[in-house]
Amino acid sequence: MNSSSRVSVQVVSGAGAGEVAGRLREQDRTGLLAVTVVDRPGFAALIIAVPDSGADERTADIVLTSSAPLAAQADRLWADRIGPFARVMAAATTDQPGPLALHDHDPQLLTTAQRLLGRLRAELIRRGLDDGRWTYDHIGSTAVPGLQAKRFVDLQIGAVALPGEGSAADQVLAAAGFRPVTGARPDSPGVYWDGVKDPRLAPAEAYRKRLYFRPDPAQPAILHVRQLGAPWWSYTVQFRDWLRASPAGRRSYEKAKQRAAADHAHDADFDAYTRAKAAFFDQVQAEYEQAAPRGPQEGEPRPA
Repeated sequence: MNSSSRVSVQVVSGAGAGEVAGRLREQDRTGLLAVTVVDRPGFAALIIAVPDSGADERTADIVLTSSAPLAAQADRLWADRIGPFARVMAAATTDQPGPLALHDHDPQLLTTAQRLLGRLRAELIRRGLDDGRWTYDHIGSTAVPGLQAKRFVDLQIGAVALPGEGSAADQVLAAAGFRPVTGARPDSPGVYWDGVKDPRLAPAEAYRKRLYFRPDPAQPAILHVRQLGAPWWSYTVQFRDWLRASPAGRRSYEKAKQRAAADHAHDADFDAYTRAKAAFFDQVQAEYEQAAPRGPQEGEPRPA
């Protein structure tokens, strides 16, 4: 196996860190993982905190407890989360969407988004790929308290230029557990291009995008990479901020999502559901643009 396709796992030093790392290596019989014990959380696809490590959910993806044997917790992690994650990243399996279901807002997802965006930003800057002008946003319904959502966390990076396939930025995203999405069908919405609302607003090239998926079974995430200043780079943040500020808007959007989810509950993918939601997005565009006319600003981390 190519070492670049192995999932990097850091276990933060503390009581039993070596035992957890060793147990994961034992379970990983085909070399899907690169497991290390570190003194403090760094850059990795998954970071595990053991008891007394000092790390918490703000920096660690997984926080183990002292209420059960660490070996048993490590075995369960491998079976339920880390093994499936690593197999998808190694392309040994394909990532298929689960049933289309809406869940009540989970405040923990705000922390998850901040952790993932902060990790990406720090590494992209360290590697000299982000010159300080890129933006990082938690978007979509999970970013709006009180709004039902699919359990996928939606993230957005605004880049000076879109990363090419196999680029250094792609390698950083892969090391953090994000793999490029190809779409269920050639016309899958929002994979390679965003919908053009006004052809006079920007050149066609401004609607290009890159889409990535983090196949963590416990907390899947979707990453949209758009060019700074592109129409949808602004639309997504404006819409999120309008929903946060408008109780009536949240109620209307939630009803629209519930109808779309019921209509497409048994679809093989989320494409038709996404198109159904877009109708509401278009209907309220004037409202969210008037409420938040500027959109995100260059150089703002904006991890929330």
